[in-house]
Amino acid sequence: MVLIITYFKGMLMGIADLVPGVSGGTIALITGIYQRLINAIAAVNLANLKLVLSGNFKKAWQQIDGWFLLAVFIGIISAIFLFAGLIKYLLASHAVLTWSFFFGLILVSALLLIKQNHPSHWANSIFLVIGVALGYVLSTQNLGALPAGHIGIFLAGCIAICAMILPGISGSLILILLGKYVTLVSAVEAREWSTLLLFALGCLVGLLIFSRLLKWLLARHYKATMFTLAGLMLGTLFRVWPWHVAAIKISPLNHPEPQLALSLLLMVLAGVLVWLLFKLDQKK
Repeated sequence: MVLIITYFKGMLMGIADLVPGVSGGTIALITGIYQRLINAIAAVNLANLKLVLSGNFKKAWQQIDGWFLLAVFIGIISAIFLFAGLIKYLLASHAVLTWSFFFGLILVSALLLIKQNHPSHWANSIFLVIGVALGYVLSTQNLGALPAGHIGIFLAGCIAICAMILPGISGSLILILLGKYVTLVSAVEAREWSTLLLFALGCLVGLLIFSRLLKWLLARHYKATMFTLAGLMLGTLFRVWPWHVAAIKISPLNHPEPQLALSLLLMVLAGVLVWLLFKLDQKK
């Protein structure tokens, strides 16, 4: 039963990663599996490889929290294949309402994270501001196009996966800023396995490197890291602002179809959902 719940949490992460501006890491944080996920990924190292080569598969599997990792990643992958078309449709046909839901989700997540860790030292507020600035820059500035072909796809995986496991920084958004989002969504829909496998290999390499840094930060500078992550989430809110015309952010009062009442309702529903997930995680 626990693995089934973990699988569904992985699915939620996968759905979030499909939306440019929303991070699977945010969902991992909300659902209470973030630190366990980082620790499990970081445990994939040479020491465990030696255990595998020596035939001690059971111990190696336990060291990397294998069943947990497997459930999460199967959830992520299945969500990407099942919901890529739906997310694409919602963003094209019901953009304001879709962005409203995710805006509420990110905003309340960041506020609850700040409240949960309550700044006991002035330095934490500085890390929050740094996170906001970094989140804004990463979610609004063009990062430059990657090389075409196989090298570009591999590098896109290495870079995007770092964003995918950071709350607030969207892997999909980074792919857009790198010029690879359309290529990879089309590859998912067309089942272009060679492109997808190359991207997955890049993700694996980036994940193994970046997870070690995150594990070190969470172990030694937990509150500073949490406030920076909360800031990252707040900094990306500009990107997911629901009301825009031709990528220009505007007031809902100036939008031709603001759907204001329904948009605000979806924001509130998203906030309530996040609050319930935080409460469930605290109780657990």
